Amino acid sequence: MSKVWFAVLALLVLVTGVTLAGGAQEAETQQPVTITFWYQANVANPNDPWVVWYSSLMQSFTLKYPDIKVNETVVASGDEYLNKISTAMAAGNTPDVFKTWLSGRLEPFVEAGRVLPLNNIIDNSPELKNVLNMQYLDTGTFDGQVYAIPTSLTAEIIFYNRAIFKQLGLSIPQTWDELITMVKAIRSSGVSPFSLGNRSAWRGSIPYMAIFDRLNGPDLYKEVVIQHKAKWDDPAFVKAANYLIRLRDAGAYVENFNALSSDEGDVLFTTGKTPMFFIGTWMVSSLSEALGNDLSFFDFPKISTPDGTGLRGGSLLNKDNGFAISSDSDHQEQAAVLLKHIFSQEPQKKLAELGDLIACVNIQYDKSKAHPVLADLMSFIAETNYGIIPWDNPLGVNMGKEFNLTTQAILGGADPTTAFQQLQKVALAEWGN
Repeated sequence: MSKVWFAVLALLVLVTGVTLAGGAQEAETQQPVTITFWYQANVANPNDPWVVWYSSLMQSFTLKYPDIKVNETVVASGDEYLNKISTAMAAGNTPDVFKTWLSGRLEPFVEAGRVLPLNNIIDNSPELKNVLNMQYLDTGTFDGQVYAIPTSLTAEIIFYNRAIFKQLGLSIPQTWDELITMVKAIRSSGVSPFSLGNRSAWRGSIPYMAIFDRLNGPDLYKEVVIQHKAKWDDPAFVKAANYLIRLRDAGAYVENFNALSSDEGDVLFTTGKTPMFFIGTWMVSSLSEALGNDLSFFDFPKISTPDGTGLRGGSLLNKDNGFAISSDSDHQEQAAVLLKHIFSQEPQKKLAELGDLIACVNIQYDKSKAHPVLADLMSFIAETNYGIIPWDNPLGVNMGKEFNLTTQAILGGADPTTAFQQLQKVALAEWGN
């Protein structure tokens, strides 16, 4: 064999080796990147709208981004999820993308440096900016930085069963006195007026917050709940508790409500055993599935003041189900891809058609697929005087839990004065003022 042929052969081997090496390197870079994604949904119920939505979300994401593998962690209970994500944050084991509550529940995670600011992601994504209502980013914003994007608008209002109201000859109460009269009339007919499963404590706080607002307006709420000034010993808190006791003593709730789980309370309303349910709009889909066109709602009535006027007050409103990215993520670029997909047209369209009051704008969806009550709810939210964030969110994980336990204890028979004195001690230790 000639020297020329040996030279050609050597060159071919060299070129082939480089090509193979390059191909191997390219193949290595094309291996899917795995990111972790935590969220909360009731997986025991495959018809749960959030279960349906997350399933659809993951299917569409996998098809569109096959080079990103998502390792999902799903927790059924909201309380369990809060405990799990809080523990992960404290341990520095934050998932790449995670569902989060906003305001005071998100703030400690931000202060611990566990959450990635999203301003650059938003600013550099025209598609994302097009669907975000910038005014709704406030409860996920701290010191000018956006740390979480809300998915839903929620309102906590009184849902009612039209069929039962018609059967019992009931009309929507406009005042506190009319509400108490109606509750007594329903109880006298042998029916429990309100569904309530209050083992987790927070559900029994909903009527308390509404009563407090009707009696006091927003100022004291802002001082204590938003600004964290320890004023739980103000007589206004005990006064509102005494109204809550009057509602309980009128026969508003089912037997042993403090011992019932949330699910046990829910089923009382969805099966027509109770005519009313004071809960959030995140349940519209499941409630409408159970009640159909018999589902409707009204806001908590005004409470007359000594001058006879009364406060119509605000409404319990929130931006909810936010999503965020871990600042510790090794795959922030891929995490951002998932975050942007969550808030893209098709997933948001699906969510709206499943009955969620989406916080995004410029989403085209088939309104005929959603329950008619959604349009009324959107009008209600648009026309409300002001919004009150459900207290346990801005109060934060610890004080929020203590507040809920306080209302639970009062509903269970504890003395309101003693209960709020104890809460004041906790606040002084927590806030130092």
